[in-house]
Amino acid sequence: MRLSILVLVFTMLPLLSASGKDLKFAVVPKYHSVFFEQSKQGCMEAAAQLTGVECIYRGPETASVRVQDQIISQLIDEGVDGIAVAVTQSKFLAENSIQKARSAGIPIVTYDSDFDAQTLNKYKNIRSSYIGTDNFEFGRALGEQLKKQRPDGGTLIIQTGRPDSPNLNLRIMGIRAALSGKHYTSPPGKMLRNDNGWTEVREPFNNFDQLSRAVKQMESVVQGRRLKADAFIAVGGWPQNDETLYRNMIAPYKTKLERKEVIVVMSDAQEQHLTMLRDRLAHANVGQSPYEMGRQAILALYNIVKHRDYDEFIHTPINLCTRENYSSCTQHKL
Repeated sequence: MRLSILVLVFTMLPLLSASGKDLKFAVVPKYHSVFFEQSKQGCMEAAAQLTGVECIYRGPETASVRVQDQIISQLIDEGVDGIAVAVTQSKFLAENSIQKARSAGIPIVTYDSDFDAQTLNKYKNIRSSYIGTDNFEFGRALGEQLKKQRPDGGTLIIQTGRPDSPNLNLRIMGIRAALSGKHYTSPPGKMLRNDNGWTEVREPFNNFDQLSRAVKQMESVVQGRRLKADAFIAVGGWPQNDETLYRNMIAPYKTKLERKEVIVVMSDAQEQHLTMLRDRLAHANVGQSPYEMGRQAILALYNIVKHRDYDEFIHTPINLCTRENYSSCTQHKL
């Protein structure tokens, strides 16, 4: 196995055809969302370019590690040749369906969200490859976008999904590192307490991947009555994933955003997020590449079962989107 970082180029090069029996690879997201639907498209595109390869995309409708675990177990019983999973909870999956996959000799790769460091140390070779965002650098990018908007520091509230989500905790640590200038040894780092001018007024909100809850939490910040903070960062796209809900919530506070009384930095840069950025309903979005995650997941599994070289870490691009470059920020030059 080569331990290297793959530098991605958005080209669709001709792919070698599979020989022998047909191969079925499964992609299992955390839950149904616009973000993960993009990974489905990438998965389908890669499979279509490989003769005799099928992409099976199947995941929970809403976030549930137990349902995700059941789906993985079902896919194993159906005889898939490899599985890519966006990890919801490391310990639970590692002790249940992933052990079943290992016993069956089915290769596992992770995408979007990897197993946490403790699980990777305990279960050697539990997965062959991680495909997705460098989550610490993603968080750092969120922090840097905030610093551009408020260079002298301020007060901050961070929103996350689950408190035990490995990828999200890395993003929080990246934000804190960017703002404080400090190095943290383990995610999510330490709350900011007048570090380089920045203070977190409370522990991060946990929305548990519930969109309505995410929107209400954000509203409590921009409203500024009970919680006094002049910056809000979401380490995932939850508040904006229901565009109507977000627009209705943020509309009364648009003047506050224009005056920079509160700075809003959001994650993800799908079309709907960029439309809201264009309409000045946020100050910046840091986007990921879910389509490429799904595409690379299939290619990695294909290389693994064909006993070809593959990369243990495949980091997909980050997009830095602002009100000025929203129309071009996700376009990658060859």
